[in-house]
Amino acid sequence: MNKHLKKISPAFSRPVILVFLFMVMVIPLASSGRAGSQAVKPAYALVNCRIFPVAQPVIKKGTIVVRDGLIEAVGPTASIQIPDDAEIIEASGLTAYPGLISAHTNLFFETKEQAQPATPEDYLAAYSQPAEPKEFPWLQIIEKLKPKKQTVEAYHRTGVTTVVVAPNEGIFQGQSVVLNLNGDQINEMVLLQPWALNINFTTERGVYPSSPMGTLAFLRQKFYDTQHYSLHLQKYLQSPLFLKRPVYDPFLEALLPFVIDKKPIVFECHNLEEIKRALKLIKEFQLNAVLSGCNEAWRVSEDLKSAANIPLLVTLDFRPPTSSHYAQEGQTAKEKAEKEIYPANASHLFQEKINFSLTSFGLNESNFIKNLRLAIQVGLPADQALRSLTIEPARTLGLEKQLGSLEPGKIANLILTRGDLFDEKAQVVKVMVDGTLFTYEEKGQ
Repeated sequence: MNKHLKKISPAFSRPVILVFLFMVMVIPLASSGRAGSQAVKPAYALVNCRIFPVAQPVIKKGTIVVRDGLIEAVGPTASIQIPDDAEIIEASGLTAYPGLISAHTNLFFETKEQAQPATPEDYLAAYSQPAEPKEFPWLQIIEKLKPKKQTVEAYHRTGVTTVVVAPNEGIFQGQSVVLNLNGDQINEMVLLQPWALNINFTTERGVYPSSPMGTLAFLRQKFYDTQHYSLHLQKYLQSPLFLKRPVYDPFLEALLPFVIDKKPIVFECHNLEEIKRALKLIKEFQLNAVLSGCNEAWRVSEDLKSAANIPLLVTLDFRPPTSSHYAQEGQTAKEKAEKEIYPANASHLFQEKINFSLTSFGLNESNFIKNLRLAIQVGLPADQALRSLTIEPARTLGLEKQLGSLEPGKIANLILTRGDLFDEKAQVVKVMVDGTLFTYEEKGQ
């Protein structure tokens, strides 16, 4: 027997040694707590942290129990029983918040800038072709997305755990998706697919509509066409005898759920005139609509207050629109507007008692958090800023039973910070998304 063992032992031992080396070298790295490391356990107990539940008063010293990706319990540490199988995370000196929600982004897909022709010859070829309108109301943007780990981690570091990814080309741009930033596998990230149809008051190059009023007329005509198409289709389905069947129209078919069934439509409004146009269309066609962009919303606050609580997704991009006189009076006026006037948009809306959510639309992650702090400095209360990035967008998305506050039964999306979230020196040190724990090194460690 020893002879046979000697014969097989070299071949047998090599894979065993390799597996052993893998376990010795790799497993410690996976749990070392380095930047971006992640882990999944059946249960966690985050103990002795200050907690901002949002829906309830602040808990000065509390515990959050998470099991199978959901919040199992939250409350003062003395009143929470820690399960025997929970991994205890000592969080003294840290503050827990619900994960932030940015309800309008263009993450994970190639932008127009990235897709520009590479050479002068490419430019010539592109612009010598006849222009065609780019309208894709049936487009599911999820089909175009390629999540990247570094982008997910960059958003984690700002406290964002949930995003809406919307298309960004054409007038009828396509349909957005709601994602949890729990990794880079798109199917595991989906919270709601699709969420809304995105519409932009843009114009087309060299084709109709080539003016703002033309775009408004184009939108109105498509909505009327959809209503007529729906009536004809319903009449035919109810009694097709002696009735010519409707010609199938994929464009109008794509609009039916939004114009007829009243699923959400998001109008991108980049200036006050576009807000007014959107409000007219919403009223005329009784649409279930949301306004996004809206960095000039304070200029039409009376119109918004009389518009039956239409949700606003207010960007923290403080660049004045090109139509604004601030953008046309020179660099000094433009810079003053970016530092003083447009940052106060959210504060004015709060004072007018107009509900809104804040978004990172048009910004990278570093400018998002910087501009958020600036909005607070010029008058937006910090507690309202937190609500506008948690419970308010959750309600707008129809996900308030899953997201937006730290309550038992909700999805375990939360962040742990050292320092107050909106303080310039604050650091996000741990992030949990769908119960997956991500750990990030603190500066200087």
